[in-house]
Amino acid sequence: MRARRAIGALSLTIALAGSGLALAVPAEAAAKGCYVTAKAANLRSKASTSSTAVGVAYKGNKCSEKDYAYKGGYSWTKVKMTTGNAKGKTGWLRDDLVHTAAEDVHTCIPEDESCH
Repeated sequence: MRARRAIGALSLTIALAGSGLALAVPAEAAAKGCYVTAKAANLRSKASTSSTAVGVAYKGNKCSEKDYAYKGGYSWTKVKMTTGNAKGKTGWLRDDLVHTAAEDVHTCIPEDESCH
């Protein structure tokens, strides 16, 4: 699902390139990277529910995004944890358990003063 969003955002960017419209990512979202939305989520060594858990991330723990994958019927986000008990660890979180900056992309219309 996140891969579709990324492709959609890229397609939208290309489509808007000559139209005078712009995509804006709030500075706040870009600075925060990502964060865990589930009560607890296993940080996996590979993008698979059967792979080894390298840590547990808890709701609100922050991370930075590294990569995306779609495997085993799930979308996955590779992250590096920046807060919490898994701080410094890199692994995969199931996409529905994490909120990323990619989800905060907005489309701005040049005439809309609130976008500038």
